Amino acid sequence: MTGDSGELISAQARVERARGLFQSGKLEEAAAEMRRALATEPERGDWHHNLAVTLDAMGRHADALAAYERAIELVPNHVHALLGAAQNALRAGHADRCVRLCERAVKVDSQIEPAYSMRILALGMLNRHEEAESVYFLAQQYLKEMPLCLAEMANVLAQQGKFERAIWCYREAISQNPKIASVKTRLGVVLLRAGQTETAHHVLMQALREQPGDSATLLALARALEGLDRIGEAEEKYRRIVELEPANPAAHIRLGDIALRAGRLDEARAAYSLVITLGVRDVPVRLRLVEALTKLNLREEAGRHLEELFGREAPASSVQGIDDPTIALGAAGAAVECGRPAVAARILTAAVVHQPNDERLWRRLARARFESGDRNGGRRAARRTLALNRTCAQTLHNIALDAMTHGELRRAWAAVRRGISANPNEHGLRRIRLRILGLQLHKAAEAGAGRISAGWARLMRLVVPARWSKLGND
Repeated sequence: MTGDSGELISAQARVERARGLFQSGKLEEAAAEMRRALATEPERGDWHHNLAVTLDAMGRHADALAAYERAIELVPNHVHALLGAAQNALRAGHADRCVRLCERAVKVDSQIEPAYSMRILALGMLNRHEEAESVYFLAQQYLKEMPLCLAEMANVLAQQGKFERAIWCYREAISQNPKIASVKTRLGVVLLRAGQTETAHHVLMQALREQPGDSATLLALARALEGLDRIGEAEEKYRRIVELEPANPAAHIRLGDIALRAGRLDEARAAYSLVITLGVRDVPVRLRLVEALTKLNLREEAGRHLEELFGREAPASSVQGIDDPTIALGAAGAAVECGRPAVAARILTAAVVHQPNDERLWRRLARARFESGDRNGGRRAARRTLALNRTCAQTLHNIALDAMTHGELRRAWAAVRRGISANPNEHGLRRIRLRILGLQLHKAAEAGAGRISAGWARLMRLVVPARWSKLGND
């Protein structure tokens, strides 16, 4: 008995010592003491919870989740272990698991607000918005004040674009508890999204006074200043963020955008290149880097970036954002400008899968395939374009040019006639018509029709150059 009693006292003493170490910030030693105590008394659920809290404070969230779950196994109604496990399940991306743990916590204690607010957050992450709102109304039945629930409900509403209701919830959360972390910043961001730039600026200035070094607040404030056309002040705020967090990609991107608009191309190039070295693979950022490089006449470097982004090893369809026609058209245009029409064709081939009835995509795909030497693919894309718009001048131009360059003058002439009949003032088609006439004269000259015809044909080739129709945003 003495041995058992001595062992128990020793374990309890270790727990007390671990508590003292935790309070003095010696977390590694505290965790070690808790493990020694649990080696003696492994069935103590409350001690497993203490270990989990310590591991959480150390940032070892996966280990903390395991310890919380062991505590729940031993003490199923341990509400704080349930909430701790829910929070770490959310950190690990297990939103469903978080919802279930919060439901259990509410059954134990219907007055504990985090059990509702975390559940709203998790349901929002799962896009189960109606359920999130139901939990919000359920919380109102048990809680007199619920600032955490209001803040999380505001996030869910903002996610759905319901900005006015979200703004009301944020303001109500602030009135109930002005010290909730980051709520004023989030309110400012939603005000910006709702187009209330002046009000957003005012709110974010308040938030910054309360948290002077908070980079999220500085970032939102800088965006508000940009919206107010106070570009110099915005740039100053972005540079302040970079001083505080040198690896903050959002601030570097915005600095690159400001430099690009101002024509400071070397600066823009440096900012975007740094963002890419930080691991950001955002397509619009890569395209803005390509734009800066192209304007600096560094087309080969620009082309290498496009090859890396849309190369054969990484199918274009796998690139995030390729389903957005604006991004796809911008990327394809940049590829053509850099002398890589085959890359443009890969991009547009992926884009038309997502937008099969977008005439612009098909039209520019036809041109890219023609220019890259894929004549059959160009013809197929051109036919698809004409099925969507039977009088598309640019497509008929490209069909005529393809036929003319391959000596099919009858086919070229038919396409030109069809195009000009629908678009009589289309200069590209009229130029091709002159070029076809020149080629016909040249053939006649070769057949012995005389020197004048041959000379006229050579002149026509010089003054009427054949070009593919634009791939730009015409």
